[in-house]
Amino acid sequence: MAFLDNSGDIVLDAVLTEVGRRRMAQGNFSISKFALSDDEIDYSLYQINHPSGSAYMDLEILQTPILEATTQVNIYADLKSLSNLSILYMPDLLLNEKLSSAVKQKNNTIYVSVNSETQAALDAGWGSGYNVLAGQTGGSYSMIIESGMNNADLSMTSTNQDAYLVSTNMLDSALSVTFDTNCITYPLGSTSTSTFANNSDGSSAVTVGTLSSLTSVSPSDRDNFNTATATMVKAAVYTQEGATVKASTLVSCAGIVGSMVAINVAVDTALTTVVGQTADSRWSKFGSTGQTIAGIAGTYSIWGTGLELGTDASGATLSLPITLIKQDTT
Repeated sequence: MAFLDNSGDIVLDAVLTEVGRRRMAQGNFSISKFALSDDEIDYSLYQINHPSGSAYMDLEILQTPILEATTQVNIYADLKSLSNLSILYMPDLLLNEKLSSAVKQKNNTIYVSVNSETQAALDAGWGSGYNVLAGQTGGSYSMIIESGMNNADLSMTSTNQDAYLVSTNMLDSALSVTFDTNCITYPLGSTSTSTFANNSDGSSAVTVGTLSSLTSVSPSDRDNFNTATATMVKAAVYTQEGATVKASTLVSCAGIVGSMVAINVAVDTALTTVVGQTADSRWSKFGSTGQTIAGIAGTYSIWGTGLELGTDASGATLSLPITLIKQDTT
């Protein structure tokens, strides 16, 4: 991989992805859409008060070297076309780690225990709440995702929710979940009957309910990845006058939250063997076996993967790192 020298010239460097090359070889390659991103742009380089005048304000940005095109799809900050020019803020997609039913990250990842004995071992070492049991539909922890304005200038009021999310058509109602089919069979998500709200005293009134299996999946633009869609519901977590509990203790957004959803994943049952049983070969092929983990007794097989999340209305995205884990020995 190298940088392109774009000083003074407009450079277009395009290559086919691995999927594109395969489809061309099969004779069914056809471009039907494209996406743009600004992943490598540092907007802080824009000098609005440049001493040489307006023609030089964006010169440093235009002359910044960028990486040459690769065969891997790696767009993280895709651009969105907006017809409403009055939009001042865009929603972010965040992991909620504040609700009592929200799983928390450990070692910069979310651990997904593939069986109950692994979950018990992690709970014994770290305490509960630092892993989620694969396939569990309720009664425990889940990955809770929130879409909203992560800006403290927008206070957590229903008025701001209507003004900056509802009226601008930025209130998300669906979450796409792209996952690795080598290990994950399908995601699970909360339904439209779930409630993400707080009481008049500020305390939580969240009811996640039973997660539903999202088995209606479609192929992703990457090999061995599929995409499913979960339902997001409008949140009602507001700053309550005279409340004893602040709304900020329930959500990750610094400003107003628009919608929320709880998700989990189900894994291939062949990966869920317990101590003493022969483990599936994919653990060693895609992950690592016999690993020790600080604070946890025994050895473990781990498999690092992730979920690519995106919303329907705002187009907000989030790459969520997860680690499948299975106890090998006690």
